[in-house]
Formats: sequence, C-alpha cells, structure tokens
Amino acid sequence: MNEKGRKIIALRKQGKTYGEIENILKLPKSTVGWWLRGVKIPKMIERQTLERCREKWRRNISDYNKIYAQIRSQKAARIREKYKEKGFREIKKLTKKDLKIIGGALYWAEGNTKNRHILRFANSNPEIIRIMMKFFRKPCNIAEEKIKARIHLYPTINQRKATNYWKKITGLPKKNFHPPQMQISRASKGKRSRNTLPYGTLHLTAGNTEITCKVKGWIRAISEKI
Repeated sequence: MNEKGRKIIALRKQGKTYGEIENILKLPKSTVGWWLRGVKIPKMIERQTLERCREKWRRNISDYNKIYAQIRSQKAARIREKYKEKGFREIKKLTKKDLKIIGGALYWAEGNTKNRHILRFANSNPEIIRIMMKFFRKPCNIAEEKIKARIHLYPTINQRKATNYWKKITGLPKKNFHPPQMQISRASKGKRSRNTLPYGTLHLTAGNTEITCKVKGWIRAISEKI
C-alpha cells in the first residue's frame, strides 16, 4: 500500500466522508472509492459521520428553503404589484359626483355622524385626510376659513414637525390649526410604539348645520340606493 492509500484509509477511519477526503487530498472520486473498498470504520465513528451528514443535509435544506422562500416572496410581490396596477388602470378620472359618494362613505365610516351642526372627522392616514379635504372643498363647497384642524399628539411626537406635516397634507394655513392636544391612549397605557403614529392623528371640523344635514342625506342615499 502506498502513501496515498494509507492517507485515504486513515482519513476514512477518522470519520471523514468520501467527499471530504476528495477535497482534503485533491483526489478524484474514483481513486478514493478504489482505496476504500471493503474498509470498515468503528461503529462510533460511523454514527458520528452519519450524524454530521444529517446535520449538513439539514443545513442545506434550511438554506434552500430560505432562498426559495425569498424567491417566492419576491415573485408574490411582483404578482401583487401587477394586480394593483391593473386595478389602478380600471379607475378613470373621478367626477364631483364620485367624490361626493366617496367622501360620504368615508364620513359615514369614520366621521362623527351624531353631531347635528358641524362635520367632524379624524384620521391618521394622510391619503384619507387628502380625500376628505377635497370632499369638504368641492362637493361640500365649504369655505377655507370654515375648515379647522387640531392635531392629537403623543409625548414622543415633535409638535413642530407634526404641524408642518399636516399643513402640507391639508393645504390649510397655520391660522386654521387649533393648538395641538397632547394625549396618551388609555388602551396602550403609554406603551404605544414610537413610530406607530409618527405625526399623530388629525381632527377636522368643517361646515355648518346645512351642509352637515346634507352630508347625512348623501349617506342615507348611499345606504338605500346601493
């Protein structure tokens, strides 16, 4: 037996796999297989080698699953974006009548419908606030000075940044903003995540008794004619 054969057998009896021996000695698989014909290794070493192979297999499967999961996630995200784009193209230019229905439905869901003399609406979503501002200005035809805003803040929120943010969203001048109200949610008991509502919640009041009653009439029409 030459030196090459002795090294191959010695590594095998140490518990090395065929592949590991090939890599260590830089030998072809056929050479390693030829020298290891009939070579037996101790049961304990055999069990250890088998467990190492199993662990390597588990790691490979885990790595594969992670990569495949990422690929599936990216593919699913592309499909969702495709659906969103298709839906976006289905909506053409909105009319004043469309805005009346959209705003009325939003006010029905999120506004204070119990108030008889003024429209009250609160939300933290800037897109919804933009829609409601258009609703107040166009179908409701409410004068700019009749639309007031108040920001409800949490202790971690910067008041100046929040005010500038909502001024930009609403297009309202600073004089239309009441002093912000600082509050801590009873439900969260002060444990609210810092970034959950980075600019607080905006509360809007607008209009008068006539337009408030008219909006309630629109809501009734939506309810009965849908």
